[in-house]
Amino acid sequence: MPEIYVCGHGGWGTIGRPSVFTTVPAGAEVVLYTEIGSVLYVSQAVEILSRSGNAPRPVRTIGSRRQCPDLTLYPAQEFWNDFGRAATQGGTQWLAVAQPTSLSSILRRYGLGRVHWIACGVRELRKTP
Repeated sequence: MPEIYVCGHGGWGTIGRPSVFTTVPAGAEVVLYTEIGSVLYVSQAVEILSRSGNAPRPVRTIGSRRQCPDLTLYPAQEFWNDFGRAATQGGTQWLAVAQPTSLSSILRRYGLGRVHWIACGVRELRKTP
C-alpha cells in the first residue's frame, strides 16, 4: 500500500464548518499518532519520518469507508528542513502545504494508500478557513 506522510501544524476546527468529519475513501486509511486534542512535537515527527526505533507508534488507524475527523494541515515552513532530512533518512515520502488544507482535500488528491498525519490534532476554538 503506498504511503504518504503529511507534515505541518495541525488542528481540528469544529466551529462554523458544515461538516467536521470526512469519509476515508475505499483503498485508503489514515494513521494518527496523537489523540484529538493532543500535540505532536517536532522531535516525534522527525522520529516517525526517519523510521527511528524510538518513534511514537500510531494511536489510531482509521480504515476505508470509516468516518475520520476532517483535520486541517497548516504550513510549518520553519520545520521543512528537519522534515526533509528525516524523510530522506527514513526513505519516506512526505508532503507539506503552503496554505491551510483539509484532510478531506488531501485524501481526494492522495487517497489511495496510507496517509500518515504527522501533525497535532488540537481542538481549534475559532472558525477555521
